[in-house]
Amino acid sequence: MALIHSGITCYASLDGEYPFEVERNFFYFTGIDYPNMKLLLSKSDNVPSSVLFIPRVDPLKEKWIGKFLTVDDCRSISGIQNVKYIDEMDEIIFSSVSQDKFDKCFLYIDAVKRGLPKTINQIFYADFAENYPKLDIKDLSTLTMPMRSVKTKEEIDAMKASARIAKAAIEETIKHIKPGIKEYEVQATFEYVTKRHGGRTAFNTIAASGENAVTLHYVSNKSMLKDGEMILLDCGSSLNWYNSDITRTFPVNGKFTERQLQIYNIVLKANKAVIDAVKPGVTVKQLNDIVLATYAKELKEIGLISDEEEVSEYYYHGVSHSLGLDTHDVFDKQIPLEVGNVITVEPGLYIAKYNLGIRIEDDVLVTEKGCEVLTDVMKEPSEIEESMNVWEVK
Repeated sequence: MALIHSGITCYASLDGEYPFEVERNFFYFTGIDYPNMKLLLSKSDNVPSSVLFIPRVDPLKEKWIGKFLTVDDCRSISGIQNVKYIDEMDEIIFSSVSQDKFDKCFLYIDAVKRGLPKTINQIFYADFAENYPKLDIKDLSTLTMPMRSVKTKEEIDAMKASARIAKAAIEETIKHIKPGIKEYEVQATFEYVTKRHGGRTAFNTIAASGENAVTLHYVSNKSMLKDGEMILLDCGSSLNWYNSDITRTFPVNGKFTERQLQIYNIVLKANKAVIDAVKPGVTVKQLNDIVLATYAKELKEIGLISDEEEVSEYYYHGVSHSLGLDTHDVFDKQIPLEVGNVITVEPGLYIAKYNLGIRIEDDVLVTEKGCEVLTDVMKEPSEIEESMNVWEVK
């Protein structure tokens, strides 16, 4: 059998809750975005079955937090007809295990990361293993990772819709970029437009100007935009949990300096070279090697480095990750790409002595003959300068 939970709500303070985020595997199998549910998938005597366990409706709680999902609601959303209440689950599982209907159970078992608190998956696994010591417990992700990493048409359509929202939000945001405003104003514009279009932010928006952009996950967004600097906007919109992830880097005053343009064009060259190389059978390592080779040649030519080993001083992350229900979606980077994978292409250069960090990130769908770029957002320097000059904000 396999058991998948939807997650729980967590308290941020005495009476305040963090926004609920559904466990993505549960959502993948059910389409339900709701806490305190579990999905039991099983096969006994070669007969498969699915049971969805949901909370009972609490009329008093409904006055505070809104309507609960009913049995009929859950059947309609998920297509699973066998819906029971969560307080019935333990007895059902205990009875089945006691009758030796199952010899193994698949759970999501997150890797332990030193110094970090346990995840809900780790807690659930530990409790279940203690209660059912005779069951052979295995990691469900080994079975479902290949499923989730290859996107269906419906998933691809959802990600294209998400990318369109992000495009609209970026194009609106660029109108407001100018010296003297704060990074959080740039962030606020992107997030407002995303929500106005029915989406949500896929992750904490990075709006990093000047030297802040050399820090990969800078998210405080408190500095003032200065004339002559650039701002790196790493942002994403999410629609029904399917994400886009886009990075663009803009001159704050709407005009690239000679040095900025020089570095920007090197990153853009790497971005295009990788996109041209994406196709079934290629590995992520091979894509990253294209970036390293491009940088080694180009950075030597401009005198920034003398040896290719020095590239790592200015480029210190990989060029790609999988994208889907998670921004860093489940994916085995060791195996070659196949049709239906959606990955990012995000080369960058980070040069502290120039107060300059540039990253250009697109999302691409692997197709039979190559790839399709899902993120149609301006990245040519001439387009950026023209747009920023036309969209001057008083």
